[in-house]
Amino acid sequence: MHDSDRELERRTITYTEWNQSASNMDKNSWHPMTFSYADAGPEKIKRIKDIDNVYYDTEYRTEWCHNNSTLVPCFLFARKFSQGAAMHLLSGGVISQFDASALMDPTP
Repeated sequence: MHDSDRELERRTITYTEWNQSASNMDKNSWHPMTFSYADAGPEKIKRIKDIDNVYYDTEYRTEWCHNNSTLVPCFLFARKFSQGAAMHLLSGGVISQFDASALMDPTP
């Protein structure tokens, strides 16, 4: 694995928003936030797909996302959507054409 750092990516392809604690010293309260219905629309997905760099706060540096010297989007996925957010994405055609009512529980 010697000298392989040029071949490996240090970041993930999954976008996550983090709930940061009031104190940077208290890392125990950091956790991934859940996207709600209001957060999950075509505009939010487009903003995530348009991210082409990652800024590392602790290292004070920016890393551009690229593949074979070509700039590419950094993230292919996002995580932690509430059920309402997932329905918003599916029924809004952000993923593909989908009838979200097919997933709803039948009324007794």
